[in-house]
Amino acid sequence: MNGLPQLFIVPVGGGAPKRFVAQHAVDPVWSPDGDIVVFSGADIGTTFPIAAATKDGGAHGLPTLTLTRGARHLTFMPGRRSLVVLRGEIGHKNLWSIDLETGAERQLTALGPDFAVRDFDIAPDGRELVLEQVEEHADIVLLDLPRR
Repeated sequence: MNGLPQLFIVPVGGGAPKRFVAQHAVDPVWSPDGDIVVFSGADIGTTFPIAAATKDGGAHGLPTLTLTRGARHLTFMPGRRSLVVLRGEIGHKNLWSIDLETGAERQLTALGPDFAVRDFDIAPDGRELVLEQVEEHADIVLLDLPRR
């Protein structure tokens, strides 16, 4: 709809796709029980909101949740109504668990300032995380040599 990213339900067995939510929506993830879909909203400056919809496409209330750019990956903690997100400054983030019923937040990692996480995944049993680290070490030196 006018270039606005939206979510659609597409029947796997065939049939026409239908609009799921009529708002800016990207990076959807289903809850483990299939009752809700959580997704990212439009960027507002350097942040973006997180919203949710019921399995029928209706609005689902969440605690107010705003994240910073570079943190669009969302996933559920297996077997729980907790969302795992990257939270922090644009250049340095840690993983946090956010209970979607109470809004309670718990920091899962305490990574040093030189450890930049780009992406992550959670083991199916929820006991381990895999982190993708970004290292930007350049051994390049600019030499300004005089002309001969």
